[in-house]
Amino acid sequence: MSSPLRPRGTAFVLAVAAACLLGAAFPASAQKPDAELKGITAVGLVVEEMGSQALSCGFSRDTFEKAVSPILTAGGLKVLRNADEDTFLYVKVNSLSVPSGLCVSRFDVTLYTHTNAKLSYQLEPVLVQVSLLSASGLSGGTVPGHAENVLKSVKQHVDQFVSRIAAANK
Repeated sequence: MSSPLRPRGTAFVLAVAAACLLGAAFPASAQKPDAELKGITAVGLVVEEMGSQALSCGFSRDTFEKAVSPILTAGGLKVLRNADEDTFLYVKVNSLSVPSGLCVSRFDVTLYTHTNAKLSYQLEPVLVQVSLLSASGLSGGTVPGHAENVLKSVKQHVDQFVSRIAAANK
């Protein structure tokens, strides 16, 4: 009869020893969920310029900026529009419209930051852009109401981002 406390084979002992040694070789990192969001208090807001197809579908850059900014502010974040802020929320909408009045749009909402990183193929650290949070969607519909539906989805994603930032900062 074998005992659960019985010593294991040599391969097992070597595997455990290797895991212990490798674990000590890597620096400690923040392991909490959304730890990378802790400390964010200000964000830039960049809404990409809308193309002619997006405009014909009822989109407006100003409408998106005015809708997203209060969500960020209500979440306790200082908002800097079109500023050269290290951490920024980027909103992009691409649309296609057809003569029948149908619009199809893809939207992306991404929270970016910049940091210096040592890349495996570089000798010195370099400045890199890092995506902290990202959400996207696809929507289709007739011109009346299409832009409102996309804006509603974008606002929901921004609200989720703000909630995660607030939770990380508790």
